[in-house]
Amino acid sequence: MHECIKAIRNDALVGRGTCSTIDECYGDSELHEYLTEDNVNTPRAAVEWARRLEGLFLERALNYRWGNDDDPQLLAYNEWQEKLDSNPIRC
Repeated sequence: MHECIKAIRNDALVGRGTCSTIDECYGDSELHEYLTEDNVNTPRAAVEWARRLEGLFLERALNYRWGNDDDPQLLAYNEWQEKLDSNPIRC
């Protein structure tokens, strides 16, 4: 499991220093627990899991926006989608 957590922490989108939900809110022991619960057991699958989770957090925030094209929630979600498109998983 250590390799899975290491892969997440080193990812360009959700790893250390990214200010993602994963980076800011989850400790290694919590990640280990959630990855185990979801039967995630390879580094690539772990990064996919973490990116999907971050995307869900951003998508959920879309439910709280005013509806303008410049809402911070929409801008953050669109920025995330652009980052996903330009940052393939490298593990």
